[in-house]
Amino acid sequence: MKSEGLYVSQGGPIILSQNENEYQNVELAFHEKGPPYVLWAANMAVGLQTGVPWIMCKQQDAPDPVVSTYQLILPVLVLVLRRNLI
Repeated sequence: MKSEGLYVSQGGPIILSQNENEYQNVELAFHEKGPPYVLWAANMAVGLQTGVPWIMCKQQDAPDPVVSTYQLILPVLVLVLRRNLI
């Protein structure tokens, strides 16, 4: 997507990206390997340098700068409404 210029930081329509949908629901099943995986996934995503926020749905311990979806819903909705995207 980045090579196609699809992120809003490049003038495209994509305003955010998400990795690991609802991983927190199964994280405990992986015991001590769960939290390090969350950190790895977040660092990998941020390392892509997309220029848009990254979110992790239902991941309340998402490491900075990745944001838990719960913390991002209202600001994203405001952005969308201000830009008349819906």
